[in-house]
Amino acid sequence: MSYNGGPSPGNGYWPGQNPPNAYGVPQSRSPFVPNSAPPQYQPPAHEGQYWNQNGQVQYGMNTNYANNGFYAPAHPQQQVEQPQFISPAQLFQQPPASSLPPHPSQHRINGRAPSNPPAYTSPMMAPLPAANTQPDTASLIIALAEEYFQAAHELAPAAALSMTVADVEAYEGLIATGLGCLDTALRRVKLQPRVEANIRLRYAGVLFEETENSMEAETALTKGIALCERNHYYDLKYAMQFLLAQFMAKKNPKASMKALDGHISDAQTYQHFSWVYVFRFLRASHALESSSLTDHHAAVQNLRAVANLAKQQNDNAIHLTASLMEALAFLKIPGPEALQHVETALAQAWSFQMDESCNIPQLVSLTHILAVSCALRKGNSQEMLIKLKEMQVMMDKTLSGSSWSSSSDVIVIPINRTPKSSHTVSRDTRMILGIGDDGGDNLMMSFLSKRDAYCITYLLCGMVLLHKNSSEQKGLKYLQAGLDSLEGEARSARFSGLLPDFVLKRRWRGEISCYFRIYMACCWAGLANWTETKRYIDELRTTVRKFEVPMVGALGQLALYLDGIYHQGIGDFDTALQIFGDPQLKLNTAKGSVSTTADQVQRDTALLAALNSLWIMQDEARRNYDTNVAMMEKLEPLCVNHPNLDIRTAFHLSGATIEKNPPLQLIDIKSSLRSALDCAQSTANTQFLAMTLGVMCSRFFNGVLGAQAEKSAMAASVQATRSGNALWQSVADGMLAKCYDVQGKKDEAQRTWAAAYKFAEDALPSVKSRNCI
Repeated sequence: MSYNGGPSPGNGYWPGQNPPNAYGVPQSRSPFVPNSAPPQYQPPAHEGQYWNQNGQVQYGMNTNYANNGFYAPAHPQQQVEQPQFISPAQLFQQPPASSLPPHPSQHRINGRAPSNPPAYTSPMMAPLPAANTQPDTASLIIALAEEYFQAAHELAPAAALSMTVADVEAYEGLIATGLGCLDTALRRVKLQPRVEANIRLRYAGVLFEETENSMEAETALTKGIALCERNHYYDLKYAMQFLLAQFMAKKNPKASMKALDGHISDAQTYQHFSWVYVFRFLRASHALESSSLTDHHAAVQNLRAVANLAKQQNDNAIHLTASLMEALAFLKIPGPEALQHVETALAQAWSFQMDESCNIPQLVSLTHILAVSCALRKGNSQEMLIKLKEMQVMMDKTLSGSSWSSSSDVIVIPINRTPKSSHTVSRDTRMILGIGDDGGDNLMMSFLSKRDAYCITYLLCGMVLLHKNSSEQKGLKYLQAGLDSLEGEARSARFSGLLPDFVLKRRWRGEISCYFRIYMACCWAGLANWTETKRYIDELRTTVRKFEVPMVGALGQLALYLDGIYHQGIGDFDTALQIFGDPQLKLNTAKGSVSTTADQVQRDTALLAALNSLWIMQDEARRNYDTNVAMMEKLEPLCVNHPNLDIRTAFHLSGATIEKNPPLQLIDIKSSLRSALDCAQSTANTQFLAMTLGVMCSRFFNGVLGAQAEKSAMAASVQATRSGNALWQSVADGMLAKCYDVQGKKDEAQRTWAAAYKFAEDALPSVKSRNCI
């Protein structure tokens, strides 16, 4: 979870501006390029990712100091070829801009002169009060800057969809000219101190949002902080320190965290508690972005300090937020101990469910999402279904309500106002701290929009139901509904905003779409429907290209592993072994190689690839007893006590089926199958239950005459039918047919053989009439 600040609903940075759409601030954007190539905005490594492979939701504070507004309707047909605009220099009735000192827009966004922006019609900012009857030059220039920013934000949706050179350059030109207006006001106009401080904060905020000019922004903020100290503008001083810390975090996170520690100490000393919350949340966010356990510990300590202070001040909504952030922090750490901390943090969050001030839909939904994620980590099927049902009821109620906007991502968290808040929280700090209708302070944070959060719950539903009632395909239905909603939301952007935010949001949706398609392919693979599996693999590749999703980390590994599963399923074992042996799926057995949940997911995927390879190598043409023994010895310490029960089940099944010389003893086979059955029953995994019962029947009752043998074969057949997997239905019915044949039940045997052959053809159409059972 990251904390970045955000404007209050209905307000932007300047009077008359709308609230931003706070999807988090990209921390790294590539510098602008020459006219021959379109600029590319790069989102942060993890900050813009609202759902990861472990079922975790991330949300953050919005730092959209530039007015982001609501999304405006995209107008691809807008004419930008004949721009007409007013130069700030014209306000001084001086020679043309070329005879003046370098136009401020020439330091702009990218180091090149922008193309002239088009003329747009947008509401102008309310002018500042004039000191006399003469024209207020400062107000005119500021209003002109806001006109350009507003025009750029209205163009952003169309530019984000097309990403053509012309559209992006038009957007850049508008932003650059708006920055030029603000710079002109700072350089050429005599300003009141308060007005100058506001312009510096606005100027630096736009540079942070839209450009890579960090040095210029830091200079503006440094001068602004000194100005605020001279004039005792504590509210603006805190806001500038907040923004400066984020600039520092881009280059030197350690320096940023050290600076924040100083700001926290100062705010605590002066009892400016609202800003203590702000700085501690930001400090925790920066620490959580680090992979260092020391930084993680510091983040947790800051969050607990926030919770303790909130308890003292009776700020229950802040306490709830800190508890949820702590749960998110521990979800990043593997192991049962971290899971206990998650449950403790969630228990604290649930304790506020009857508090009216904590009835914030975004935070309530996050609590349910984290509860389901925690149950998934634990692997308790009953708990998963209970938590899933509670989440579905809550989200259905929220979707029909109006308290959570479908367009805005801003969360307003109430803080009890103290006597010392009056001069530290004002309308000018509302991008971080605002003033509510009740006179209390409001902390501005950002989360997902209502529709995007609903898509995440669909993904969780599909994950929980992936292996339960597979034949009914409930998980697949949820995944398809979530994917349709996600893609529909992506096509319906109608509001204005920042182009980097649109690009970041579009890439995030593309990445989540990849996860949807991976799990949908897994659903079809679980049914041995390789045609549909291949279709979703192809769609996954198309999505990756369309949204330029980097296939690295867990997402890249899952996609590669899924490709190997497909080739194994269609019988192309050579290709499957080659994929499973890819360096990206190499199993790292070094001690301490797993420090985060993402590392754990990558190791788990490598474990599964190794287990698949082991089963493929039981084919007579590939069998090697020494290799079997070596791989089992390598996998045993990683799998036998693995926290994921499904991985334990797969390992125990391998232990009961691999070939050794001398052969496995009967007691070892029974022990492995008993362990596999217990784990499969604990997770209610119908696939593993079908496989385990099939292996038990094959090992102990193959060719055996008697009622017990028939019961075993029948149980395997029934469970295979529940799994919906055509391959295991073929295997189980084949064993049942043999059992009937041995007992002289010729009619039953013939019918069952026919069904077995049909399932075999469904699983592997190429085998047709071959006996594959």
